[in-house]
Amino acid sequence: MGEAANFDIAVIGGGPAGLSAALTGRIRNKNIALFEHLDFSQKLQKAHLVDNYLGLPEVTGKGMMQHFSAHALAHGPQLIKEKVITVFPGDNMFTLLTPGNTYEAKAVIFATGVVSTLLFAGERELLGRGVSYCATCDGRMFQGRDVAVISYTEEGENETAFLGELCRNVYYLPQYKGDFGELRAPITVVSGRPKAIVGDGQVEKLVTDKEELKVHGVFILRQSDPVENLLPGLELDGEVIKVNRDMSTNIPGVFAAGDCTGKPWQIAKATGEGLVAVLSAITHIDKK
Repeated sequence: MGEAANFDIAVIGGGPAGLSAALTGRIRNKNIALFEHLDFSQKLQKAHLVDNYLGLPEVTGKGMMQHFSAHALAHGPQLIKEKVITVFPGDNMFTLLTPGNTYEAKAVIFATGVVSTLLFAGERELLGRGVSYCATCDGRMFQGRDVAVISYTEEGENETAFLGELCRNVYYLPQYKGDFGELRAPITVVSGRPKAIVGDGQVEKLVTDKEELKVHGVFILRQSDPVENLLPGLELDGEVIKVNRDMSTNIPGVFAAGDCTGKPWQIAKATGEGLVAVLSAITHIDKK
């Protein structure tokens, strides 16, 4: 891995808020990294019809996201199809880690959508002690051992296949519907809803509503991770990121926009907040 790629603003999330921020950031001639690993708001793409966005009557969710993404990408932000695992604040720069790379930016905008901060029992306490959010990052620590993977997206199948090459047994708990015929031994697809991760200082087992699985590690692959784990110290208001009217957070240089800042969960609100967030980020950078 060479020197970290350097940007003015890193936008995490490619839904309406993130694309709005990326578009205006590029129009203002800033160097923008757009982190989007889930193909532009899968949730919105499933909407049969959207009829309350001004100027785009009776559009499908998929059609709307095609309009949004094509418009934003035509202005040339750097699209990075990697999931951000952690953000580290520095003196004048933020460092963003993905499973394979390191990036730097002068300001960060969280546009991660609705993020469940309802963690499993034991998840927070055992994070880094057998609980991980990235199989390709941490998988080698569990070579020859037993692990479980709780996945909320099909993307988890690739990470699970990677673990299958390293680990003795891999229990795959998909929390979505799908055909899992491609997953081969030592991977076992397990039905059931995860309830708790148990261990005395280290992960010892995963408890589901059907059974207990004795494992050394639990990988949790959500569409996006709880924001307090992405950037420790980020202040929340209940389950959403606490923002000021200029979309700034309690951490200087960090802004948030869209569903991750709370209701109403509406597209127009998200695009407006994305615009405000990036203008605020530009003001922050220019002051420096």
